[in-house]
Amino acid sequence: MQNDDRALTDFLHALRKESQGEVRTDEYSRVLYSTDASIYQVMPHGVFFPASREDVHAAVTLSAEFGVPLLPRTGGSSLAGQAVSEALVVDFTRHLNRILEVNEAEGWVRAEPGLVLDRLNKNLEPAGLQFGPDPASSNRAALGGIVSNNSTGSHSICYGMAADHLRSMNAVLSDGTQVHLGPLDAEALEQKLKLSGLEGSLYRRMVELTRSPDNRKTILEGTPRHWRRCGGYNLDRFIGEGPSFKVPQDDRFNLAKLVCGAEGGLAVIQDVTLNLVPVPTARALAIVQFGSTLEALRRVPDILEANPSAVELLDNLGLRLCKEVPKYARLLQTFIEGDPDCILITEFYGDNEAELRSKIENLQTLLVRRGHKGGVLPVLDPARQVNVWTVRKVGLGLLMSIKGDHKPIPFIEDAAVPTEHLAEYVQKVDDFCTEKGTRVAYYAHASAGCIHIRPLINAKLAAEVAKIPEIIDFAVDLLQGYGGALSSEHGDGKARSWINERFFGPDLYRLYREVKQMWDPRGLLNPGVVVDAPPATENLRYGADYEVVPLEVNLDFSAEHGFDRAVEMCNGAGICRKDTTGVMCPSFMVTREEEHSTRGRANALRAALSGVLPHEELTSARMYEVMDLCVECKACKSECPSSVDMAKIKFEFLAQYHAKHGTPLRTRLFGDIARFSRLASGALAPPINGVLGSMLVRFALDRGLGISRQRKLP
Repeated sequence: MQNDDRALTDFLHALRKESQGEVRTDEYSRVLYSTDASIYQVMPHGVFFPASREDVHAAVTLSAEFGVPLLPRTGGSSLAGQAVSEALVVDFTRHLNRILEVNEAEGWVRAEPGLVLDRLNKNLEPAGLQFGPDPASSNRAALGGIVSNNSTGSHSICYGMAADHLRSMNAVLSDGTQVHLGPLDAEALEQKLKLSGLEGSLYRRMVELTRSPDNRKTILEGTPRHWRRCGGYNLDRFIGEGPSFKVPQDDRFNLAKLVCGAEGGLAVIQDVTLNLVPVPTARALAIVQFGSTLEALRRVPDILEANPSAVELLDNLGLRLCKEVPKYARLLQTFIEGDPDCILITEFYGDNEAELRSKIENLQTLLVRRGHKGGVLPVLDPARQVNVWTVRKVGLGLLMSIKGDHKPIPFIEDAAVPTEHLAEYVQKVDDFCTEKGTRVAYYAHASAGCIHIRPLINAKLAAEVAKIPEIIDFAVDLLQGYGGALSSEHGDGKARSWINERFFGPDLYRLYREVKQMWDPRGLLNPGVVVDAPPATENLRYGADYEVVPLEVNLDFSAEHGFDRAVEMCNGAGICRKDTTGVMCPSFMVTREEEHSTRGRANALRAALSGVLPHEELTSARMYEVMDLCVECKACKSECPSSVDMAKIKFEFLAQYHAKHGTPLRTRLFGDIARFSRLASGALAPPINGVLGSMLVRFALDRGLGISRQRKLP
């Protein structure tokens, strides 16, 4: 341990010396990056904000020299725990977030890993282009995470996975070698095979591994037949016979396709080149209403016959939770009728409104012919369509807004099966969970056979935590029978990597371990994901030993089940990090600091309440800094799907803080401003205004009360 501590100290010293980026190792920074949107919490060694691609190179090179693990990270919206680790977190979003090159004629873009997807697409709008895969987290998920996760989204039946659109990348191998990974014809591949060092070794060993007849058979037999898969490593993309999406595949040897989906465990990306697709000319929605979730799922194969671009499910629980958040309740009223138990949001692309109306009418006719009794409501107005997709995209957070300790947590939520088996799969999982005394929530991509099933688990109780591996085991047995995928867009992470050997089989898992060993022999790049992972029940953010310090509060938190649970409403989804829409969170939009997001503040408070930070930090000057820039606008209460009310939480924090440190004169003066204003009104107003307007008094107010001398008091 002493040698490890010395190596870490020397590594951090060398990194500060050899890079232009900022290194932070204070407890608060480590806490803020110890969670993502998953159920896990792991304290990192620190956080590094590289200022350039050279800084990324320096970090990986020094990691290899000193033996310190690295974790590449962007938005931290991962649901499976792949964005937390006992490593140095490398946050690309602060500086490495630029578009480097756009080729409109050929339809591709080269960009840095920290660029948020929605910002990329906004910049591409004038050219009529976009990146095809559209994860629900697109307003804060960045390209590095999307590629590393092999993400997709609502329109996966049109665009497939991120790997289907990846052309090439510049990356750093685990020993510090900088490489360009892209498609190679036979002659170019031959040249790569002659290289020395790790790069040449990788090409030789990967060619040998993927061209071995025995290995090809193992890959073909062990890889799920469903095209919607991001688990394991993408070895199936090197054998030409694996399950693939309808997008034409480039058969040239391309190691970038292997790094895609590896969750940062094989190489560290410096930039990516991605194919683009045309923005659809016109689109329309049909809201298909049902009396039950299973009825809706049974209709999915029928709906797919109408060739939609997306089919998304929102169940009874999701609809009810929408109605509890004012912003989303208003949006919901614009596109549903009556009180359906479940809806399928069905989208169509077309060239004009007439074509879209025809497609919706065709769907209505088809469903009536198949016996559907519910409504099919057309939504052609673009503004109303935005309302629909806004509600759909916040589905995950809405589920997490459920009050109390039982939360719909992610661990089997990413499974996908052929749509003809979807209703049966969901029914069996639901029945099994019901037998365990566990409720289940649903949402997501019915069109691709991916329904995000979330059992409601109280992770603070050992008996409840014990259900997690039991439910995963049951789901794996079902998925293997249906030819489904355990991870279809959210990745393996800490939630599912532990069971990969059983899911993929020992032979294919052996190849995965061989791949990890050849690319990262010392296990320094995001260790513990895909292969050689700890059990799913380790490193939980909450657990049987989770306790909070008792706090005597001033405000009424009974509706939230207590102050601590009001803080715990934040699930880490990170929607407060968005900056292209809405107003949450204004302080983060200005500073781009994690601690100035709603998530960051909640993380810091929860850490102090639970003892991750010393309890006295709850009313410390450093915690005051974290809370200070919250302007109490309540944008989070309105826009956060979990309805985190940071304004109310801050009011309570300030009461606790001032009770310990005393109330400053400035605060007391402003708290009694109405009385002082009355006293200074009438005949006294002119002379008092004259005094307050003088430069000398304004200087004194600036120094003494923190009221800027550049502002005149009213």
